[in-house]
Amino acid sequence: MSSQEVKEFSLLGMVPNAIKNSEASLIRTFDAYASQFEGVIRLTLGEPDFDTPQKIKDAAVQSLKDNHTHYPQTVGTPEFRKAVCEFLKRRRGLDYQPDQIIATIGASEALRSAMSALISPGDVVIVPTPAFGFYETIARQLGAQVVRIDTSRSDFKLSPETLNRTLAALEDVNTLLVLNYPNNPTGVNPTRAEIKALADVVARHKAAVISDEVYALIAYDEPTTSIAEFLPDRTVLVDSCSKTLAMTGWRLGYVAAPKEIIPQIAKVHQSTVATAPRPAMDAAVVGYRDCDDDVDAMVEEYHTRRNLLYYGLKAQGFDCVPSAGAFYLYARIPDSFADTMTFCKAMVEKAKVAAVPGDAFEKNSRYVRFSYATSQENLREALHRISAWKAKEGF
Repeated sequence: MSSQEVKEFSLLGMVPNAIKNSEASLIRTFDAYASQFEGVIRLTLGEPDFDTPQKIKDAAVQSLKDNHTHYPQTVGTPEFRKAVCEFLKRRRGLDYQPDQIIATIGASEALRSAMSALISPGDVVIVPTPAFGFYETIARQLGAQVVRIDTSRSDFKLSPETLNRTLAALEDVNTLLVLNYPNNPTGVNPTRAEIKALADVVARHKAAVISDEVYALIAYDEPTTSIAEFLPDRTVLVDSCSKTLAMTGWRLGYVAAPKEIIPQIAKVHQSTVATAPRPAMDAAVVGYRDCDDDVDAMVEEYHTRRNLLYYGLKAQGFDCVPSAGAFYLYARIPDSFADTMTFCKAMVEKAKVAAVPGDAFEKNSRYVRFSYATSQENLREALHRISAWKAKEGF
C-alpha cells in the first residue's frame, strides 16, 4: 500500500435517506411471491390481457420503415400532441391545445416529472387512501410531507367536508392534492356533482391538483368527470396509453397542463428521459384517432368481467366495494384472518389464487384487490377455487 492510505468508502453511504426509506412496490413483491407457486391464477397486476390493437402495431411498423428512429422533439411530436387534444375533446369533453401536452414515458414518468416540477421540500402532498403507492413514494423522495385522508368511511370517495378541513389546516404551506378516478384499487368513480364539489373546495384554498386519469375511459355507470374541467388552471392531468389502448409495454403517456407550467415540467422531463420514442408516438396517434371501437369493446368486456367477479365474490360472502371503473375489485377479508398478507398468502398456497394485499394501498387494511384484467374462464376458475377453499377451511 502506498503512503497515502485508501479510505474506506461505499456508494451506499451516499444514498439519501428518502431513497433508502422508500419501500419496494408490494404489488410487484407479492406478484413475484405468487409466481413461485405452480398453477396459480394471478389476479394481481393491473395490466390488460388484450393485445395492442392491430392498427396501432401496423402504424409502429410503418414508422420504422419510414426511418422515424431519430430523436423527436422533447415534448413530443406535433402529430402526437394534436392527436391527444383531439382525443381529450372527443372522448372526455376537455379543451386542450397541443402546446399544453408533453409526451412521457408512461404515466409513471408523467407523475414523476409533474410532481418534481411542482413540489419543494417541506411542501404537502395530500393522498386520499386507499391509493396507488407510487404517489406517496414520489412525494417522500422529493422531500414533501404526505397527508393521508382515509376515505373508507365515506364510501371510499374523498368527501368535500374532509378535504376542506384538511386544506384549512395547511394554509401556510404549498399543497398538492393527488386524485385518481376511477380509483386503483377500489374502482370507485365519483359522479360529476361529486367532482364539482371537490373542485369548489380546492378553489377556496392555496392548492393544486394532479389528476391521474389512466383508467378514465374504463368506466361503466357514467363517464368519468375530470376535475380539470372545473379547475383547468390548477390541474395537471396525467394519462397513458397503457390501460386505454392496451399498450403497457410501449411505455407512452402524457401530461396535459396549464400552458405556463409546461416548460417547467418539460425541464424535468428532458433531464430525466430526453424524449419519448418516435415510433411509439406514431403508433399512439393512430390509437387515439382510429381505435375508439377497439377501446369500447375492451371496456364492454371489462364490464362483463366486473359483474362476473363482483357477484361471484358476493355470493361467497365477501363484502366488495361497488366498482364503477378501472378493472379492480376491493374485497373485505374474513375477520378470522389477522391481516391481508396472511389472507393472500393462504389463498395462494391453498386455493392457488393470487390477489394483492390491501396494505399495498393503505395502512392496516382489511381489504384485498382483485384484478379482473384476465379471461372470464380464469375468473370462473378462481371463484371455484376460492369457494372450495372456503368450504374446506370453514370460514
